[in-house]
Amino acid sequence: MSQLFLRTTKTDGKAPLYVRTRRKGILFCVSTGIMVDVKEWNKSLKSKSALVKYESSEEGMRVLDLERKVFLAIDQLYADNQLNSKEDKSILEKALADIVNTDASVYTAKTETDDESLRNVKAFYAYFFDGITNGTIRHGSNAKYADGSIQIWKNFGKCLNEYCSRDIPFSEITKPFADKFTLYLEKKGMMANTVNKYVTCFRKLCNLAAEEGYNANAVSLKVWKERTVKEEETRAEIYLTDEEIDAMYDMKLEGMEERVRDVFLLGYFCCQRYSDYSKLREENFITYDTGLGIIRLTQKKTGNMVDVPIVDDRVNELCKKYNYDFPVLTEQQMNVKIKVVAEKLSKDVPSLREKYVTVLTAVERRAEDTYAKLLKKKKSGRKLTENERKWYYKQHKLAESHNGKPLWERNKHGEVIRPKYELISSHTSRRSGTTNLYKTGALTSKEMRSITGHQSEKVFEKYIRVSKSEQAQIVADKLLAAKKAKNGKVEK
Repeated sequence: MSQLFLRTTKTDGKAPLYVRTRRKGILFCVSTGIMVDVKEWNKSLKSKSALVKYESSEEGMRVLDLERKVFLAIDQLYADNQLNSKEDKSILEKALADIVNTDASVYTAKTETDDESLRNVKAFYAYFFDGITNGTIRHGSNAKYADGSIQIWKNFGKCLNEYCSRDIPFSEITKPFADKFTLYLEKKGMMANTVNKYVTCFRKLCNLAAEEGYNANAVSLKVWKERTVKEEETRAEIYLTDEEIDAMYDMKLEGMEERVRDVFLLGYFCCQRYSDYSKLREENFITYDTGLGIIRLTQKKTGNMVDVPIVDDRVNELCKKYNYDFPVLTEQQMNVKIKVVAEKLSKDVPSLREKYVTVLTAVERRAEDTYAKLLKKKKSGRKLTENERKWYYKQHKLAESHNGKPLWERNKHGEVIRPKYELISSHTSRRSGTTNLYKTGALTSKEMRSITGHQSEKVFEKYIRVSKSEQAQIVADKLLAAKKAKNGKVEK
């Protein structure tokens, strides 16, 4: 079933209609490009007589005709089996654009506005950010923006305000402007994935402004390009093996370290994000009459409800240990203390001391640059200020622990290398649980995604952290099993 609706907080003026359609369990929400009078459209929804009156108006008749064409096009796309996943959204968008473009009288950008300032980038960003913060602006599925998404937009806003010395209109956005923005982010020392994230924010901002009728610059919608991120440009994303997890579970710990370890393991067993596994309570644990236990939760980031079957007795042991009243920890506490736990464990588990090539964050690079300058100043005989001296000795202790030159250890190629225990974070639990589950080969990708909540096969595949040698071993095991099965049939 398909439905047209407005997605705007405005009470008058023009705005585009969106279409919401759900089939095969996949929800699509896209702009049709059909511009309508907001006040008249909202009035038409109040009663049947108001709807009849609207549909008899000049605008209403055009919209009704386009609505019919849009719904027919959607039905045809489903019939042709072209809408099978979220990645097919672009196919739907193109089909609707082709329909609406044939009626220039309806598919037009707004030419006049009561608030001309929203034609400028900074002003529109402020309007948009205020909307997603107070909940008046939502996703196409009518869901509120998650806290994590709001934080990303907040950080993007800081870069936007710093990059744009004045509030430029959308009409001035060109390819050179977009290229220079990307260069500006790179010069700030941001990681490649972060650069792509903020470039995407700028592109979305331009598109949202166009949908609201404040951006008529078609060029601004096409110039934002994410570049391919090479593996050597990203931080090493490690996972803990079953053996390492077993050793961590058996560790004798107490106090904060014990609590951090236990909450981390909960995340491992349920394969969820920190925002979900850190808030598990007794009501999330359900036992069916058959004896099957599950962890049921609604993911904070996506709003998806997932059921995770409990197949490891250690989950029940943790529940009994805390009587379902699990420790409440901040993510910062988790990220700091889980590294301490892993470092202690590395004394008995050598694999946690293995070193991986990785990259430094912008903060770490600035710290290293500052340390190098202070080191040079100290060696020259110049006196450090009191604050410089405190900061220097704190970083010098860190450098000594890493055998760093000047701060972090590097290999013969000049690449930063760090032990595995230093690369563990709150998210490692989810990545580890998912990867080890994948390695068993017991579940299909679809079955695994029903647990992790990944809607896209493409994103899920990127998430699995199996090395090439491990993948080759999985393939070899399957081939050998198939060969044995074939030989067994022949012998019979």
